[in-house]
Amino acid sequence: MNILIVSQCNKRALLETRRIVDQFAERCGDRVWQTAITHEGLKTLRQLLRKTARRNTAVACHWVRGKNNTELLWLVGNAAKFNDQGRVPTNTTERLILRAHTENQWHTLEDIALLAAIAALFHDFGKANVLFQKKLRAKVYQLTSEPYRHEWVSLRLFEAFVLRLTTKVSGTLLDQHWLEALANITTHDEADLLDHLKKDDGGKTPQPSPFKRLPPLAQAVGWLILTHHRLPKAPTNGDSRSVDYMDSYLTKALRPNWISPQLMARLWKEDEFEKVWQFSKGTPLQSHAWCARARKVAERALKRSSFYQSSSWMNDVFTLHMARMSLMLSDHHFSSLASEKKYWSTLYRDKQYKVFANTQPNRTLNQRLDEHLVGVYRTSLQWVRFLPLLRQSLPSITRHSSLKKRVTDKRFLWQNKAYDLARNLREQVATQGFFGLNMASTGKGKTFANAKIMYGLADEKLGCRFSVALGLRTLTLQTGDAYRDFLSLDDDDLAVLIGSQAVLQLHNLAEESKQKIEDKDAKSKPSENNTIEKCPGSESANEWFDESTYVKYEGAVGDGILGQWLGRQGKVNQLVSAPVLVSTIDHLMPATESYKGGRHIAPMLRLLTSDVVFDEPDDFSAEDLPALSRLVYWAGLLGAKIVLSSATLPPSIVEALFLAYQSGRMAFNRARGEVAQQNASSITCAWFDEFSSEAMTVKNKDDFCQSHQTFIQKRAEFLEKAPAQRLAEIVSVSDLVQMPNHNALSSEGDSGVFERVANRIYRSILALHQRHFVVHPTQKTKLSIGLVRMANINPLVAVAKRLIGLSPPKGTQLHYCVYHSQLLLLHRSKLEQQLDTVLNRKKDDAVWSHPCIQEAIDRHPEDEHIFVVLGSPVTEVGRDHSYDWAVVEPSSMRSIIQLAGRVLRHSVHIPNSPNIHLFNENVKALRLENTSNSSSLRGSFVFSRPGFESSYYQLSSKQLTSALNEDQYRVINSVPRLCERETLYPTENLVDLEHAYLKVMLLENAERPLYAARWWQHPAHWTYELQRQTPFRHSTPDVQYAYVIDDELSDPVMHYWHSNGELKSCSYQFVHEANTVQCANGVSFWGAVDYLEALYRLYDNSESDLKALSVRFGSVTLPELSDEAKWAFCSVMGFYKPLE
Repeated sequence: MNILIVSQCNKRALLETRRIVDQFAERCGDRVWQTAITHEGLKTLRQLLRKTARRNTAVACHWVRGKNNTELLWLVGNAAKFNDQGRVPTNTTERLILRAHTENQWHTLEDIALLAAIAALFHDFGKANVLFQKKLRAKVYQLTSEPYRHEWVSLRLFEAFVLRLTTKVSGTLLDQHWLEALANITTHDEADLLDHLKKDDGGKTPQPSPFKRLPPLAQAVGWLILTHHRLPKAPTNGDSRSVDYMDSYLTKALRPNWISPQLMARLWKEDEFEKVWQFSKGTPLQSHAWCARARKVAERALKRSSFYQSSSWMNDVFTLHMARMSLMLSDHHFSSLASEKKYWSTLYRDKQYKVFANTQPNRTLNQRLDEHLVGVYRTSLQWVRFLPLLRQSLPSITRHSSLKKRVTDKRFLWQNKAYDLARNLREQVATQGFFGLNMASTGKGKTFANAKIMYGLADEKLGCRFSVALGLRTLTLQTGDAYRDFLSLDDDDLAVLIGSQAVLQLHNLAEESKQKIEDKDAKSKPSENNTIEKCPGSESANEWFDESTYVKYEGAVGDGILGQWLGRQGKVNQLVSAPVLVSTIDHLMPATESYKGGRHIAPMLRLLTSDVVFDEPDDFSAEDLPALSRLVYWAGLLGAKIVLSSATLPPSIVEALFLAYQSGRMAFNRARGEVAQQNASSITCAWFDEFSSEAMTVKNKDDFCQSHQTFIQKRAEFLEKAPAQRLAEIVSVSDLVQMPNHNALSSEGDSGVFERVANRIYRSILALHQRHFVVHPTQKTKLSIGLVRMANINPLVAVAKRLIGLSPPKGTQLHYCVYHSQLLLLHRSKLEQQLDTVLNRKKDDAVWSHPCIQEAIDRHPEDEHIFVVLGSPVTEVGRDHSYDWAVVEPSSMRSIIQLAGRVLRHSVHIPNSPNIHLFNENVKALRLENTSNSSSLRGSFVFSRPGFESSYYQLSSKQLTSALNEDQYRVINSVPRLCERETLYPTENLVDLEHAYLKVMLLENAERPLYAARWWQHPAHWTYELQRQTPFRHSTPDVQYAYVIDDELSDPVMHYWHSNGELKSCSYQFVHEANTVQCANGVSFWGAVDYLEALYRLYDNSESDLKALSVRFGSVTLPELSDEAKWAFCSVMGFYKPLE
């Protein structure tokens, strides 16, 4: 292809551009190049330009397609130097003095700057106390904390500064009064401030909350001071405040232990309480440098009457949280700088004021306190000024041919309609936001449709930026590869966040990468929270990102202020900069779920500068949905457009997430100028599936619910008319059937339960195979691949042990594969690699050519081969697997529908008999019925963990024949989840139970006070209380283990990661059961992975030592054990707890 390169770079950027482009093309002028080049060469050229791009870079690439025909391919750097076609202007006008195109969109930008600046000047006042200064000067860790954190002391000092004026003004104390006092502040005001200081003394003389008497603006500044490191929360060992009183948390309930948990950790001496309130060297009011800046910002604030006359600052969520983010980012940046020999070392501090704010890593004193406060003040003003330009300063996807390309495959033609609708909504969503629902069926291409929708919605001049938030960690690299391969997204467009570099290395090996394994993480221990500060006083300089997380991104990172400030935070910069981000939702959750340490800043910046696709949001447990709704609210608050992508979205989840998004977007609109305020409550909503694409503007809940109901009713009609590919029947587990030539069945205890379940599965496997096999194209060999899904891992292994002891009929060979989450990392990676290949059945006869299948068939001469995956719920969602049939232990209708989507996923075959067997009772119900377990399991919920049965709703019958109507399961599709019946019977019907429970968890009700809607109905975001009581992914504590082998002459031994970061042996907690796994005649394992063999193969091709490899790739995370319990493990079953 022939290309033309045009550069509009300036200064050093021009020199760098010439250096790079000269290697690929010949110059036609000082700033123009032309050449013939391959696609790969052009890709490399673009990558090099993007990696070295800076503020003055501006390069356009044109494709010369023929006579008088050129097409703009891409732009690198400042796109404002070119128009839509890549042309440069003949002439330019003067710059816009009013900057209406940026600042007017930020109606409260000046308020954000003033709030952050004033709070910055007071935020570390409390560090001047005697006890904190003693901690800074200690040579060893003699003192690691004070009874009250410095934020609390700072807040009390600010309270005293404001309230000391109460006796000096007539009438009510106003914000104007303390601003005027600040505008006239001098070093002589300190004595008056300290005279009015309220000193907490450990509870002997209880003091009211500092927020009780402060005027509105002072409350907002006080909240910023209090929360610049962490959000307040009630002590877990104290009185748990009822959420019914959430509105008065700050003004009435707040106490020092909400921000200073160490207050309850030990007994403090009386003199320690006294020294916290002693300032022997004075407060920063004694610094002339500080007073000068305080007077300056107060005068600036007094010129803005709306700033100090407003009475609703604590209701302005967007403005206050943007001010908090700006304050924390500025504090983090300035704290990381060494004070010595910097230009500000004399400008920002008073020579006579010798109180310090922090230390360097070697524990030498670093910044003076007044210097630190002034530095953070100036940095926050710089950052806020940059906020309107943040989005356009980051890399984005523009003019992407694959995302605009029309789809021709008949199965995916609906994507063209979805893209067209999104393009038509482009101008509208800029002011109204976007709440989209992609409800296309499993296998219809939702993943790619989401990308096309987001690209269609984006302003083509500004470019497209979006994040894909997944529920499962194992799907991140898989989704990243799909985007890279099918949408032609390069590594400089796409970032993938994964759990560790070990996961990436195994993935690359699975993709036949030639890259050698590098020994970068020989001791890849899990991240931990150290209770001792490495640099006392420098809490703001701590890392914002989990050090064990690896970001796979090779593109340019943010330039300018953002790039400078986040220079030490490479992973954060990559997370924020990448045009497309693929990660688990866990990486965005800290935006609302982070308690301390600034870990919310990176996801906040991401949400502020990109849109979000929430993949399978209804796959989270019901207990996680309140946290999910908080994140959706935050996405709306920060101006992101969102798409919920799932074929099984229940009405309650859709309604709750819409209300969360609308509430957040309204707050965003109010803060972003008059144009947006005209439609503050209007949200552009759209619905997509394989049948239609619709959109409308919605102003209230009733209109939205009515529109959604209309859409899903149409969808339900289409689904019910579609040919039925997934037919189910309920089969009994209770019947004891003696198989020929098999041992007599037991009916006693758990053993009897597991034998009956194994017996039922065995019969279903044989029956379903006979109805749904495929025949070899040239031989008489018959084959089927089926899935047996069980709810929990331990019963799965107990049943698997019995299944492999049941011989099939003559002429039949059974091949079993056990797949769940409790496998060694290397084992699971290799197994998933095989399953992904075998179960990719988009080509009819591809399965016969797979080495794993060929080897199994060649080894056994039988004509009938049945391949069975015995799996846990990890088999249900996300993986692109296609089975011939399935056997299901029921947990919920959601899991049944999702698992059914794996049956005939890549086939258009229409079966004439059921291809899915549903157990009438699950294992928990069978164990409950068993007389030997009745005492320990009585009252248990059987459709729970996983499932929705709880203390709110419990089914009266444990049998599926009573809990489901025939029309709800005979033909399995998403209709039962999509459509909610007018009258629900949650104690009688499994589907109704799910809908009713979701309502209780999400929407306002009297039964459960901690419903999700409290987040946007009440001022919950000023504290961490709601997050503490409804946490995300709350489960039993986990322990990280590693199967370590020291050298080639040693046997592997299980180790665990101690809290001090060391690996310690724990072989006493594990029982190796290799000899207990014995297969009957006609039974074998397929897809089995020999861990040691796979590890040695890595070792042969690696420069790392064997121990380092085993630590990295032999890791597994397991629930914490009780005192005397032990784990069992073997090479084919993984890790499990014996149930008998």
